Amino acid sequence: MKKTLITLLAVFLIAAMVTGCGQTSGSSSKATPTPGQGQSTTGSNEGKSDSIYNPPGTYPIVKERIKLTILAPADGEFDRNENLFTKELEEKMNIDIEFEVAQPGAFKEKMNLMFASGDLTDIVATGVGGTDRMDKATEALLGSQGLIIPLNEYFDTVSIGYKEAFEKLPGLREFITTPDGNIYSLPNVDGSLHIQFNNKLWINTVWLDNLGLSMPTTTEELYNVLKAFKEKDANGNGNPNDEIPLSSCKSGSGVQFDGFLMNPFILTPQTEKMWVDNGKVVFSPMEEGYKEGLKYLRRLYADGLIYPESFTQDQKAQVNLNENGPEPVIGAFLAQRPGYANDLNTIPNSKKWEQYQSVAPLKGPSGKAIAAWNPYAQYQTGIASITKDCKYPEAAFRLIDYIATPEGTLRTAEGVEGNGWRKATPDEKGIDGRPAAFAQITEGKTQNSGWGQLCGLVRTPDFVLSYAYPQDPYGEGVHPLVGRQIILYKASLEHQAVAQPFESILPELYYSQAQIDELTLLKTTIYDYVNTSLVRFITGDLDVEKDWDSYIRQLKDLGVERYLEIVQEAYDVSSFKK
Repeated sequence: MKKTLITLLAVFLIAAMVTGCGQTSGSSSKATPTPGQGQSTTGSNEGKSDSIYNPPGTYPIVKERIKLTILAPADGEFDRNENLFTKELEEKMNIDIEFEVAQPGAFKEKMNLMFASGDLTDIVATGVGGTDRMDKATEALLGSQGLIIPLNEYFDTVSIGYKEAFEKLPGLREFITTPDGNIYSLPNVDGSLHIQFNNKLWINTVWLDNLGLSMPTTTEELYNVLKAFKEKDANGNGNPNDEIPLSSCKSGSGVQFDGFLMNPFILTPQTEKMWVDNGKVVFSPMEEGYKEGLKYLRRLYADGLIYPESFTQDQKAQVNLNENGPEPVIGAFLAQRPGYANDLNTIPNSKKWEQYQSVAPLKGPSGKAIAAWNPYAQYQTGIASITKDCKYPEAAFRLIDYIATPEGTLRTAEGVEGNGWRKATPDEKGIDGRPAAFAQITEGKTQNSGWGQLCGLVRTPDFVLSYAYPQDPYGEGVHPLVGRQIILYKASLEHQAVAQPFESILPELYYSQAQIDELTLLKTTIYDYVNTSLVRFITGDLDVEKDWDSYIRQLKDLGVERYLEIVQEAYDVSSFKK
């Protein structure tokens, strides 16, 4: 037994180091939740007089006081056991809640040790932090080992919050379902539209007005606009040589040159650069459309329209470049948000960010525009799981499921009514211009009053749009970080209008341990080569025509065909394959 625990711990620690891929067990049979000690299944409990549970959707959850323990990351200096929301839940649900916490950076190690030792809490709640959240590999492994239980039956019989989310959010249930048919974790949801459309191009509309130009709608029109930015005094400061037509930075969301600017030639989603065509996984960097896009990017660079430092500067350097002077020097830049080339934090603000608007997806040679879309960016798996030793798994599920309701989410995210939030007035509107439901109160908010994004947070798109926002993003007293939300929403609507088909999206998948081991080596090598080659093609170090075939051969030598074969296998056994 001791040897088994040591081996299991070693597997957990290896899985924790793997990023970007998930894992699943090899099982193909569906299972239903195994009742904890002293409890019958949910279906047989409901309506029975000897059941400890009240009907779903009524509170308290249980008729007799019980206790649930939760392993969670520490919340800074605050005691989760003394949290105001914890106390409220205890009284509302008739459940004593006891947190066991791990300090920042030590949570995964403590979780792994807990599962290896067999001394389990009832619930594991990780929050959304990338360093703490249970990845798909670990989640599927724990499920296949029987250390965390499948939750399918609870979703189908007693859920209130997640049931509503499943009905409103396409692909959510499929995204959290492992290939063995089971759901082992409760997700969080962030329904913000802009995180689904990362690849954007921001252009200086004051420069367009200064030169009498219109917003570009095609790749050729963009070329002509950038050329005018370079050759004329676009910023109007009397110096026609200080303008940078197009800039980007080496890392960040939406900054890739083969993102927004490649999509007119071939769909190239961030960051895997893969999509699905009639059930077949397509890797864009090997396609002819990608080659045509490289020619366009090379043309921009050869004509001096791309800032050479774009491949080495970071976001901070780009912001400093644009903010260091009375007028902006960047005409257009690639990024998810306008803050990648503008300072939105400093008050008083330079207001340079107000000059930039998002360019709608461009039409390419085909005459059509398409936007890469990732609706699965809304969903975070592995947030909360129920362990095999939980005596009251239905109570544990219903506790987190309550947080997933609009009432529970608002309470844990924003705090107490009248302190963290208030009902909106009749004249207040949301980001989309419709009447708002509630407004945040930021001043005087009680600390340690909610669980934040620890678990169960389900902000559907409708929920996100219910917040009251100033309708003028540049109005007096409106902080740029608040105003940008309206700008991001409107920009994302333009992308949504031409979004790639839902069935063509390749979501994050579950992989077996054997697949994970092989993918880890292949993925790093392949993407390093693709990204390095992209820069070399753009700058002319590689010739698109002469070196394309050797580029493809090198990709094959690096194992790209095997890599795509593994991804295809995982997709074929996933819940997404129709």
